[in-house]
Amino acid sequence: MTTLRPFTCNDLLKYNGVNLDPLTETYGLSFYMQYLAHWPEYFLVAESASGEIMGYIMGKSEGHGENWHGHVTALTVSPYYRRLGLAANLMTTLE
Repeated sequence: MTTLRPFTCNDLLKYNGVNLDPLTETYGLSFYMQYLAHWPEYFLVAESASGEIMGYIMGKSEGHGENWHGHVTALTVSPYYRRLGLAANLMTTLE
């Protein structure tokens, strides 16, 4: 069973399985912490029943007035969990 939930500070210690993939952009810890502080509602993780991070999505809202919009900064799924629809589920949940 997969659980979609808010990303937490503790997840920064166990997301290497996802971020070591060469197709995934890895940022510094301060970047992730900034998103957690400013846009926690747009930072989600997919977690397996065993507690393994399967993937995550980072987003934010920005702009003013008519230019207000959402922005997806990162969406990644571990190579072991691809082709299961996790990225689509993360996007749908973020929307």
